[in-house]
Amino acid sequence: MTSSLTMAETEATNFLRVLLQQDPEHIQTWLRMVWAEQQQVPEKFNWLGLAEVSTFRAQELANEEPNEFYLESLAWAEIASSVYEFLAENNPSFSERYLDSLMGLRAYMILKFGAIPENPVLDIYLIINWFFDNLHISYQEALIKAADWREALASKNPEETQKSLIANLKISEN
Repeated sequence: MTSSLTMAETEATNFLRVLLQQDPEHIQTWLRMVWAEQQQVPEKFNWLGLAEVSTFRAQELANEEPNEFYLESLAWAEIASSVYEFLAENNPSFSERYLDSLMGLRAYMILKFGAIPENPVLDIYLIINWFFDNLHISYQEALIKAADWREALASKNPEETQKSLIANLKISEN
């Protein structure tokens, strides 16, 4: 039993290594086929590894000057985005982590290239909508908490600030 798991893990690792040697368009085509259930994925495939390597490549290329790698950078970011979305949908207990990574990537790319409406990576409204969908306090509550924080931080006394903030947290939990 152990050797078959090792074999599956080895196969999945080798597949990911070969996949990451391809150009982003090839990987995007493979992903579309996987999502359409027209392509098999090796058992134990490292989806998070694919997302993280794609994120790294997107950000690395976005930092090149002059930015002749704009389209390739966006292509890697699109791969990472689709994989993070897939992971979030299929792993509810970790979905917040995957979506945080996705939104961080989108924010980074928007800072580098600007916002473009309806672009799967550069649409700033995807971040704004995600933020407000996950906001668990009302606008009025946020204003009150912000005023409390400003007041506490204005004291410039770390111990008093900490006591005040802890007291506010305990009040808001009740």
